[in-house]
Amino acid sequence: MNKIKQLYAHTGVRFFVHTCFYLAILITLFMLYGFHTANTGNYIYNDF
Repeated sequence: MNKIKQLYAHTGVRFFVHTCFYLAILITLFMLYGFHTANTGNYIYNDF
């Protein structure tokens, strides 16, 4: 467990993990709501 904590302490590793995490969220949102353009269909951020 300490090796994982030490590995996560590196800035490059932390940046890579965060990038993958947010990219997975973005891809999941696109898969749920589709790849419509803002003018022709529902847009992800209409309800905010």
